[in-house]
Amino acid sequence: MNAFEFVIVIIALSFGYKLVAAWMRNREQYRVTDESASANAALVQRLEQLEERVRVLERIVTDERFDLKQQFKDLAS
Repeated sequence: MNAFEFVIVIIALSFGYKLVAAWMRNREQYRVTDESASANAALVQRLEQLEERVRVLERIVTDERFDLKQQFKDLAS
């Protein structure tokens, strides 16, 4: 191995070490804990409730009787 190859290997090992060190530092951030899992479950439940409310509102607004009632309100005003 000549000097050029030795320098390239040292640089590659240095970058490899930094990459592994950064990966090990950052993997702690993305662990799922019981607290975050329960918070996610609560958010999913809340999202499902909101989606159901939007579906009901869409049904009410697209109903023909709603349009008729709105026209009667406009005439009364």
